Order: sequence, then C-alpha cells, then structure tokens
Amino acid sequence: MKKSPKQNWESNIRRTPIILGLSAALCMPSAFSYANASDPVAGELVQSVQQGRTVTGKIIDDTGEPLIGVSVLVKGTTVGTITDFDGNYSLEVPSGKHILVISYIGYKTQDITVGKSNQLNIKMEADTQALDEVVVVGYGVMKKRDLTGSIASVKAADIVKSPASNAMEALQGQVPGLDIVRNSGKATSGVTINIRGQRSLSDVKDEFGNNVANAPLFIIDGMQGGDFSDIAPADIESIEVLKDASSTAVYGSSGANGVVIITTKGGKEGKLTANFNAFFGINSWSTMPEVRQGETYMEGLRTAHKNAGTYVDDANMFTNPAYYEAYQNGKYIDWVDELLHTGTVQNYSLSVSGGTKNTKAYMSMNFSDENGQYNDDNYKLYSTNIRIDHTINKWFTTGISIQASYVHQNKPFAKIQDGMTAIPYGEIYDENGNVNPYPIEGDVGYLNLLMNNKSNWRNQSQNTKLYVNPYIKITPIKGLTWESRVNGTLTYSRSNSFQGDGSYNFYKAGGNVETDTNAKITQNRSYNYKWENIVTYNFNIAKIHEFTLTGVSTWNHNQTDNTEMTGTGIANNKYLWEGLEKAAVQKNSSSYTMSKGVGLVGRINYSLLGRYLLSASIRRDGSSRLAKDHKWSNFPAVSLGWRISDEKFMESTRNWLDNLKIRVGYGISGTASIDPYSSSSSLESGWLTLGGEKTQIYNLTKIIANPELTWERSKNTNIGIDASFLNNRINVTLDMYKTKTEGVIWKKSLPVVNGSYSSKEQYLTNINLCETKNKGLELALNTRNIETKNFQWTSALTFAYNKEEITKLTGTANDKVINGDYTYAVGSAINSFYHYKLDGIWQKGEEADAAVFGLKPGSIKINVPDMVRHTDTDGSVYYTKVNADGQEIRYDASNTYSVSADDYQVLGHNSPDWTMGFQNTLTYKDFDLSIYMYMRWGQMIKYSVLTDYDPTGLNNYPTYFNVWSETNPSNDFPAMDASIKDKLSYYPGFAALSYVDGSFFKIKNITLGYTMPDKLAKKLGLGKLRVYGTITNPFVIAKSHLLKDYDPEMNGGLNYPLTKQLVFGLNLSF
Repeated sequence: MKKSPKQNWESNIRRTPIILGLSAALCMPSAFSYANASDPVAGELVQSVQQGRTVTGKIIDDTGEPLIGVSVLVKGTTVGTITDFDGNYSLEVPSGKHILVISYIGYKTQDITVGKSNQLNIKMEADTQALDEVVVVGYGVMKKRDLTGSIASVKAADIVKSPASNAMEALQGQVPGLDIVRNSGKATSGVTINIRGQRSLSDVKDEFGNNVANAPLFIIDGMQGGDFSDIAPADIESIEVLKDASSTAVYGSSGANGVVIITTKGGKEGKLTANFNAFFGINSWSTMPEVRQGETYMEGLRTAHKNAGTYVDDANMFTNPAYYEAYQNGKYIDWVDELLHTGTVQNYSLSVSGGTKNTKAYMSMNFSDENGQYNDDNYKLYSTNIRIDHTINKWFTTGISIQASYVHQNKPFAKIQDGMTAIPYGEIYDENGNVNPYPIEGDVGYLNLLMNNKSNWRNQSQNTKLYVNPYIKITPIKGLTWESRVNGTLTYSRSNSFQGDGSYNFYKAGGNVETDTNAKITQNRSYNYKWENIVTYNFNIAKIHEFTLTGVSTWNHNQTDNTEMTGTGIANNKYLWEGLEKAAVQKNSSSYTMSKGVGLVGRINYSLLGRYLLSASIRRDGSSRLAKDHKWSNFPAVSLGWRISDEKFMESTRNWLDNLKIRVGYGISGTASIDPYSSSSSLESGWLTLGGEKTQIYNLTKIIANPELTWERSKNTNIGIDASFLNNRINVTLDMYKTKTEGVIWKKSLPVVNGSYSSKEQYLTNINLCETKNKGLELALNTRNIETKNFQWTSALTFAYNKEEITKLTGTANDKVINGDYTYAVGSAINSFYHYKLDGIWQKGEEADAAVFGLKPGSIKINVPDMVRHTDTDGSVYYTKVNADGQEIRYDASNTYSVSADDYQVLGHNSPDWTMGFQNTLTYKDFDLSIYMYMRWGQMIKYSVLTDYDPTGLNNYPTYFNVWSETNPSNDFPAMDASIKDKLSYYPGFAALSYVDGSFFKIKNITLGYTMPDKLAKKLGLGKLRVYGTITNPFVIAKSHLLKDYDPEMNGGLNYPLTKQLVFGLNLSF
C-alpha cells in the first residue's frame, strides 16, 4: 500500500525525535521514510489479512540462492524472525496487521503486503547503491557484513565529489585514522599520508618534501607498485583503507603502516559508453603575512635605535645612504606581490568502456596541467589506463591492465621568505626596464629575487612510468580458483638543472663564470617485477558453515641504477646542461642497487550462519636486505566477528536496529625499510691525489653493516563496532586500537673517532633503536537526515584520536636521542620538538627574577626544569637547582644562572592529537551543495617566520608581530635594540620562538552543482550532464594568534603558500 505525500510527511515528523537523539553529536534533524513495497516472487495478491495466522515462506537472492539471516518483521510491531540455513522463515502475524518488512544488508528493504495464502516466497532485489557493501581486501573481496578487520571503503562517487588531480587528496577527512595533509602550494606537490600515526623513525622524503617513511603500502589493481598520483580520480572504482594488523598482516613486511587498495574501473557488459570529466580553475589569493612597508618599516627602525640610544635622525639609521634616498623617493618593494601571481589548474579525462558477455574493456586518457603562483612552476601529466578482461570459457579467464604516464615539471626558484625579510626599498628594474641585479646601489648583499629567467636558470624533471599487470584465472571446479598475475614496473626519470651567468645564485656566489656556473643531469631507471599466485577455495558444510581458504605465494625482484653528470664552469648560457664535456670541471657518478623478496601467505575465513565470523592468516616473508640470520620473519593475524543483530534475542529491536556487529582482531606486521646492501659491508675503491700523483685508496661503504639488525615488528590489537539504525539512516563505525612496535629501525651516525666516510660525511649504521606504542579511537558517523521527493540532506562525520609514545630505548645507553629538531625519548611522541620552553617575556616588576639569569625586562623568559624560586628574609629573590652531582646550587643576581642545552625540554609533537572531518551534502531537485570542514588539533609546528623577527629593526618582518616595550608589555617578542649584533646570543631562547601550536580549523571546500534532468539529457543524446563550481580553502582559523595570515596545514613552510582555488567543471556521460 503506497502512502500519500501527506502520510509520508506525518511519518517523517513523528520519527524525527528518534534520529535526533541518536545523532545528537551532529545536532541535526532527521526524517524517516520507508521504501516502496515490491511484488513477491510467487505473485501473491495484495490483500488484507483477515485473521491472525502463521505465515511461512522462503527468501532467495536474485540468482535463486537462499539467503540466511534475512530480517522479517511485522510492520508496526516488535514481532519478527530471521531466515534459517535454507532461507525459510515462519512468523505469527497478529490479526489486523498486513505488512511484512523484509531487510538484509546489500539488498533493498521491502514492504510486502500479506495476501490470502499462508505461503509467501520473496525474492530480494540487490541494492544498486549497496556496491559499497562489497569491499576489496588483501588478495580477495568480501561483503562488508562479513568483515572482521578495520577496513574503510570509499567509492567512486565520493572520490570525484571534489575536483582534485590527486585522488588521495580528495579523501582528506573521509576516513577516520587516515591523516592526509598537503603542506605545499607547489604545483601538484602531493600529500603526506599516515594511517594511525607514526611508528617509524626514518625521515625519508619524496621529491616534494613529503615524509614517506610512515606512508602506507599502495596496492593498485591487486598488485604492489604503481603511483596513485598518476591515476585520474575518475578512473577509480573504489579505495579501501586497511588499518589494523588483522587486515594488513597478509602483506607482511610491507603492511606495517597500513595498506591502501585502489581498484580502477573496468569494462561492463553492454553498449559502449563514454565519460568526459573536466575542470578548470585558478590558484590565487594566498593568505600571506603582511610585512612592514614604507613608513611602517621606518617606525620600527626608529624604535630600535631609540632603545639603543643611537638615534640621531632617519638618515643615520642606514650605513648605505642609498636606502634612505629610496625611502624618501617612495621607491618601495613588495616582494610577495612581485613574486606571486595567479596560477591555473586544468584537468581533462575521457574514458570509454563496454563489452560483451565474454570480453569487457575500459580505456581512459587523462591530461592534467597545473601552474603555480611562481613563474616556471608548472606540472603537466599525461596518463592512460587500459583494462581488458576476457572469459574464454566457464573455467578460464584472462586479462591485463596497463597504466602509463609521462610527467614534465618545471620547478621554480622559490625565495619568498627571503623577500619578506629584505629591506623593502630599492628599484627592481633599471631605466630600460631590465631587472636590476642590485635594487640598492652599492649593496652587493641585497640581490634581486627576480633575476632568474629561462636564459640563466632552470630546474626541470621528466618522469615516464609503465605498469603492466597481466593475469589468468582458472576455476576447475565450483568454489576453487587459481589466479596467477605478474606485475612489471618500469620507470625512467631525468632531472636537469642549470645555474648560469646572471642568475641569483651566480651573483650570490661571487659572479665568477668558471666557479659559479654549473649544470647537472641525473637519470634514474628502475625495473621491478612481481609474481603472485593466489589459490582460493570456497565451500559450505551443512549449509551453515561457510569456509574460504586462501593461499598466496609472492616473489619480487627490484633493480635501480642511477647516473649523475655535473659540470662547473659553463662558458655560455646557451649550453644549458648539454655539452657538459665542455665544462671547466666535470664529475660523473653511477650506482646500482638490487633487492629481492619472497612471501608465503595462508588464510582461512569462516562464517557460521553468517553470524559468527572468524579470519586467521599467517605470512612468512624473506628479505635480502637483512643479514643471513634475520632474513625471515612470520606475520600472523586472527580476528573475530559477531553479528549480534542476527540473534533471536534481538528480534524486538528490528524495527529500529538494522545491524550490530562486534569485531576483535590481533595481528603482527613489520618492515625492513633499509637500503639494499645495508647488511653487508664491502670496500670501495677510489683515487686520491697526493703530491700531484694519483694514488688508489680503499674505504668501507658509507653504511656499516649491522649483522644483528632485525625486523621492525608491529603488534596490533583492534576492537570495533559496526551499527546501523532506522532502515540504515544512521550508520556508525567505532574502532579502538593499540599498536606496539618493537625493534624500530634508525640510521645512526657513528663517532668520527673511528674515522669518517669523507671530510663532510660520517659513517652510518642501522640499529633497532626503540619500542613505540600507538593507541587511539576512530569514529565514522553517516546519516541521512532528511529524505523527501525534492530535498535530501546527508552528513558524514569522521573523528580520529591517536597518542604516540616511545616506551623503551633499546639501541642506546642514553636516556634520549637527538635528531635535528626532534628528540626520541621515553614517554615522548615520535618527532617531538626539543628546545627551550618559553614562558613569554620578562616584564616590568620582574627585574629581580630576570637578574638571576643575567637578564632584564624585555628579554625572553625561559622555563628552566627543576628550578625553584625562593624569597629571602630580606625580600630578595633567589633560585635553587640541584646539579648533576646532587648538590643544590643557589643562584641570584651575583651568581647568575646561564641556560644551556641541558635545559631543553620536550615542547610538543608534530603529529596531531586528533583530527575531524565533517561533510554535509544537500540536494534540492537538480541542485546539490556540499560543504566540507576539517580540523587538525594538538600538533606543534616549527614556523621559521617567527624567528625572522629582527630586534634591530633592519631586516623586515610581519606587521602583526607584537613586540615588547615598556608601554606594550607583550609576551610574544623581545624588545628592539639596534645595538644587538647577534640576536641568538643576545636573547637566549630566541630560536625557540619558532615552535608554536599548529592546531587549526578550516572549511576545506564548498561545491555547488547542477545536474541536467534525465529527460532533457536523453533528448540531447546524453546519459548525464552535471556542472559544478568549487572553492577550496576559503576559510582558515589557527588556534595560535602567532599564525595570523598563515595556513597551518603547510606545517611551518612558507616558500610555497597554499592558495585558495576556484574551479569550474563538468561531468558528462554519453
């Protein structure tokens, strides 16, 4: 019986409070509506039941197979049951009740009206929107209802919702625990990706400066290898994120940091279809700190000189009178405005798919072109994706997928931070319009940042990649399949750089053509092969026990060779990097590396009644990178699941609870992320010139072998809950996890007392340094808030909390290890910043306290650990501190305390405590609006602009800097003084000013779209047409006032600022 619009509206209103209570975290109203009834298989007449009676029947899927555990509920009551092993059910239908509600995950919910017959057979209709209920797992696929691990799935519609050249960037905030950050506005700069925090200590970075040491493993179309950044988002069918070890252990030594599985689109049976996706946008409106200009700059300089007692007049503040002359003549320079321009981005993707019953094919071509804000910052990508699947007969299938790409990139000369600190006076161009090398006459240290052009400076790269994945699949008997697939990855990259006569660095180095011009060519070639065999056997016992057995063997062989040619002394700029043999000095080098790996995997999946679930696996991996006694390791995993909602005692909840499942998993994954040959030392030969004669010498390789180095192993426990409410209107996934990583590998510098590799480089060795622990909580909440004929509102909230901690140092006798800005110490997070902790600025009234440290008001106040303040009987102030010998030392104005590196403290960590994404999508008729918000909280960044502050006032800095003075008791920056020669030594703790809370909230993007009505599209011969506009990064709020006009997602960098982006695009199918 179909409801009238009025009845639907009344039903919606009545149910709104229920959903409000369950989704209070989002503060959103919801409504409720039922799916329309479908006709039963047996063709029962739609009539009212006359008396209370027993109704029996059988429920099958669209292939005729019985379905176990289907919910059968008498509408408007709590009377219900579920189907048995054969799909049968029996239900007492109360008198006066007419309708049965039939629901099952992956199928459309049906309202079936009971007729005269007591036998009612029903055929379930697969929900075409329930494709997301089938997810790709390691070496197979599973229904989402049967998952026992922590796996998140994102489908094609969500991937292309926001325009992006990089599919992973479009996933930011959509998967809890998947931390994605774009920290640079450089053309197609890529992203940094972590799953559930950081566990490894390596600081390996990719070509864009993104830390990839803790990056997850990427599997593309079943095979390791490939570059996700080269795949057009429109070519992707789904992305699965495997987060816990029970899911990733099957990948063994590669899965310690999580796994991302990308499945590209394939052809489908039917007529040929084509899809065209395109967008064009502008990159501009970077939010940059405003620096002092004109009179504002002079005011700061005057203050510094007055504080120093050296102010006479404005002219005497400059050692070079040309500066004062430029100021008087109004010759001001805004370097940010001169360097940054409006950039553009465009992307075009065309795909064609189709096929017959036996042969299906898909092909796409993609072009992406991005121009950054700097001149010569551009990135062009040409790529294609081809996939063919062919069924030869019922038991033999074969196919191939091919991905190819070519990238051409020009990298800019980015020195915007230098421009922000430069004195803002001078002339950029001479009277003829040519770039003036020295904006101020007579100051050869002040160089024009616009000197570089294509005739005197270049930095470019080209990358060609080819991935070929053929496979065969044989199914000799029902349920048994053997798949053999091979992956060949061939990559070639070449980078060329040239610094010629007239370039910025040429002048900076001294301007000598023979020594200050250079060119370099670097070529890298890699050949990687992987062969995998997968045997899967699925069978049932007594119709209630379902087993899936999987066995996998993997073998890989990786080779890389590199060549580098450099030349110094380029006589003519026209040579660029060609003809390096003509350079005054030439240097060539080459290298080759090779590694092999092998793995064996066994896994069993078991389901009892579709209700009690078990998955167990073990993988044995071998790596040639480790020493003989440590090459092999085992990686086991086990997980359990219980679908509580299918239990008989839960029948009373079926009118509001659709699904409730508990998952528990434990597994071990690991890695041996070291360079090839690191576990074997050998001698290198070379030449040394002594007394004019060449002498052959021998020395050890740079990395000294550690035969005791073992695998880095992560042991993970995960507990999860999946729940759906109110006809799947509310879906909740909650995970809690704990990961303990042992034998964390770190590359250590060896003391020079034992010799060094060269005059500039120490010997290195790999050690198992420490143990770490990560624990956290993840939440995903998806709701359909309002669903009416013309208006829909859906929301998606993701939240992830993660705490990192080093629990034990095993590879050193010290209590901490210092690594640049970071420290590795027990109780601290990985990548914890280590420096002076600042308590602001010494103020007026604190003279006595400041004097204990030899300072005065206006100086930086440092928090000294274990320093205790006292007041003597005469009111004088003194401090005490216990020294290393256990003696308590008194410090006062006559015996001052000098801070040192011993007073450094852990300030904070670079990884966030928690992240949150919140997406709202509203659809009215043919219009759609989506707003995505993102928060990243509890992280510290190193923002070097803060230490660009110059207390002498000479070098420039942002206008918002709140500087201390007697009339302005700021706690941000110390007092100005033109007599200061070295700000770092004059103000102890000055370098620590750069460490700041980097928490932020931003509206990541807003998209407004319009879809042409189907009737009109068909008249025009189109399948679908949608046009849209998107604005990215329109609004950012930083927690710290010290990050004014700065986007903290850049993680402290500034030379490539993130931009606001305005994009217009279309999605067309025909």
